[in-house]
Amino acid sequence: MKNFFLSFIVITFFTACDSSDDSSIVFDSDIRVDGVEFTPTNAIVSNATASMPGEEAMNFALTKGTIGNSDYEAINFTVNYPLTSSSAPNGVYDFGIGVIGEVLFAQGSYVKGSKAYSLAGYTVQVTVLSNTKYRLDFQNIQAVNPFALEEMIVISGYYEGEME
Repeated sequence: MKNFFLSFIVITFFTACDSSDDSSIVFDSDIRVDGVEFTPTNAIVSNATASMPGEEAMNFALTKGTIGNSDYEAINFTVNYPLTSSSAPNGVYDFGIGVIGEVLFAQGSYVKGSKAYSLAGYTVQVTVLSNTKYRLDFQNIQAVNPFALEEMIVISGYYEGEME
């Protein structure tokens, strides 16, 4: 549990990088957060530190607004996959507890304004379309406030397009 909260804090901190709305990325998106449309203005993919030896990881960040303002919103997650996978990072990743080496898993957060949620249930499907183009399918992901577990929201929909 201690590692979960440490991971959550690190991931939430990662979303605190500069976020400007003047991005020129080309994309198609239909993401809903509790039924409300979320259209990112920035999309970033980067290599990340894997959770276990023999794995690789990638971080995805979809953001809009200005950090520190009430209009800031971000979905940030890291996917972990085995080095031996011939199709990685393509795959369906589970948010939650899984058996390492048997299940592709992800960990992440959703931030709106000053509130942060941990992505805790269901899956995201990652498809690489080219070196800089990805499709992310959010399959009713549960995002839970780790300090008020009864406070849960659902993220669904997709993002397809360029990522910096």
